[in-house]
Amino acid sequence: MTGGSIGLSGLTEVLSWQVEAVGGERLRVQLRGEVNENADFTELGRQLRGDVTLLLDGITRINSCGVREWVNFMRDLRVDSLVFARCAPVVVLQLNAIYNFRGPARVESFLAPYVCETCHVDEYKLLEVAEHFPEKTLNVPAFRCSRCKGVMTFDELPERYLAFLVEDAK
Repeated sequence: MTGGSIGLSGLTEVLSWQVEAVGGERLRVQLRGEVNENADFTELGRQLRGDVTLLLDGITRINSCGVREWVNFMRDLRVDSLVFARCAPVVVLQLNAIYNFRGPARVESFLAPYVCETCHVDEYKLLEVAEHFPEKTLNVPAFRCSRCKGVMTFDELPERYLAFLVEDAK
C-alpha cells in the first residue's frame, strides 16, 4: 500500500491518495481532498498500471485549474482499464460539464442527493450504474429514509445530474 499527498495546508484541503492492490490484479486508489492549482498527479500516475479503480467520494472540491490538471492526468494515464467508483457530487458535476473529464474511464457508481419528504433530512445514496441504470434511462430509484422510513425523493433534476449516463450510452 502506498500513499502520497500534494498541495498546501491552510485554507484548502490537501489532495491525498492511498493506493492498494486488490486481489493481486486491480489497483484501488482512494483520493481525498481538493483538486486545484496545486494538484500534481505525476507521482500517482507513475504508481498506476494494469486495471485501476479510482474511489472518488473523498474529493471535496474541484476548481477550474484542478479540472485542467485532472484532464491532463487522464490524458497521460497509461493503464489497461480505468473505473470511477463512488463519485462525489463535485465529480458528477465535472463529468456533466467537461467533455473529457472522465478520459478512458467507465463510471461504476456515484453519490446522488436525496431528501426525505417527511422529516426533510438530506442524504447521499450510492447508485450503482449497472444495477440502477441498466438501460441507461434516467429513472432514479426510490429509497426510504434511514431516520423515519419516509419516502425519499431525488433532490436534483435527473436529466441534468444524470446527463453523463446518457453520454455513456452514445
